[in-house]
Amino acid sequence: MREMDTLYAVCLLFSFIHVAFSETGYFWHITDFHYDFSYHGLQLSCNPDNLPTNPGQFGDFWCDSPWSLVNSSVRAMADIRSNVDFVLWTGDTVLHGKDKDLSYTINAGILDNVTDVIQTTLPGVPVYATFGNHDYWPNNQFPPHNNLLYNETLDNRWRQWLNDSSQDDNFRKGAYYTKTTRYGLRIVALNTNLYYTSNKAILNYTDPADQIAWLNSTLSQARANQEKVLITAHIPPGVHTPNGLIWMHLVYHRPLVAVMRDYTDIIVAMHFGHDHADGFKVLKNNKGEAAVPIFMAPSVTPWRYKIPQEIGPAHNPGIRLVKYDRSTGGHLEIQQYYLDLVKANKNGFASWELEYNTSSHYGLSTLTATTLLKLAEKMKKPTSNEFKNYWKFYTVTPPTNLQDSCDEDCHSSIICGFTEFEMEDFKSCKTNMVSNAWRPSNFLIEYLFVLVSYLALW
Repeated sequence: MREMDTLYAVCLLFSFIHVAFSETGYFWHITDFHYDFSYHGLQLSCNPDNLPTNPGQFGDFWCDSPWSLVNSSVRAMADIRSNVDFVLWTGDTVLHGKDKDLSYTINAGILDNVTDVIQTTLPGVPVYATFGNHDYWPNNQFPPHNNLLYNETLDNRWRQWLNDSSQDDNFRKGAYYTKTTRYGLRIVALNTNLYYTSNKAILNYTDPADQIAWLNSTLSQARANQEKVLITAHIPPGVHTPNGLIWMHLVYHRPLVAVMRDYTDIIVAMHFGHDHADGFKVLKNNKGEAAVPIFMAPSVTPWRYKIPQEIGPAHNPGIRLVKYDRSTGGHLEIQQYYLDLVKANKNGFASWELEYNTSSHYGLSTLTATTLLKLAEKMKKPTSNEFKNYWKFYTVTPPTNLQDSCDEDCHSSIICGFTEFEMEDFKSCKTNMVSNAWRPSNFLIEYLFVLVSYLALW
């Protein structure tokens, strides 16, 4: 019996050594919980025209997440793979609600609850957390200076994750910070909500909270130290597609992207949320070469928006596992998991399943800017399997009867959004795509007309 115990201990030791020194690691990315504590009552987040009379156990496409969905998504991360190197949590934890129905105290309670479930379900796992635009009250109005949300979050919620006093001033000032993982990858966590077009609290500032100057300095030091960098935040740069809009005030968006371009040699990837959709972009360097892959993860909430001019697409909840090279930080594979909401509500239990992985469904052995650019090139053909997959995964494989189509304008928006970060370049790209699209020549039209007329005589 003692020999068996010794053998078991040796096996555990070798297993630990293998994990600790393996060149391949994993991390989770989770975003946009939008926990609605009123889901089974007042339904504060639900679209007023589509209030569910019998709300499903795990959610509704017109509402934000009930606690059962939030809890099951975090539980799924632990069940699928708990031995990860870290977690990226990119904010928007608070529901979509009107300011009059919410308050600082309500928002704080939501942040407390979700922080607690992550800490207890994934104990000891480093979490690099950032705020989303809905996490502040009043909604979207993140200030570029010290305030109660920044202070309480640092001191009472995320201290065990941000346990580095050298970053305290940065977080209290603007909710941004930097840390290195145990394998030397530098995480740069930004507060891009400062630049959101709905944020009016920063309009008189040249560089809100001095974040862009800090980013430039931090990346410069990382380059001097020969470090590789992963950037994470809530709101992504570039043009959001297929809607064709930039989420940030241009006066901040342009210098932010400029700094990112200046350090593409050390940035291995960027990860964002906010879009409630699955997507990617490729940032080019100052020479015009593909340089940095950018990923937008889909949301946990299935909430779809409804405004007078537009209805947002239905989408299932998603969580993302990323495989990467610990020595270089380079990304190797995305494993995207999802919850079939209709099925979960029908069966009464949540079964999170693999939706796709980039190696099998896209044939990518690595996730570099170059491989993504080649993938985007294949997607220029709207009937290609690559684009069909992308469009299905964009909304996390919704029910067939709820899946939106993607017309020529939608397709050209997505293709141009992969690489264009300025609206002028984006529009020019779309114009070129449409003008270069295949059209029958006048000769062919005349020939077909004559042929049809001839056949009609028979």
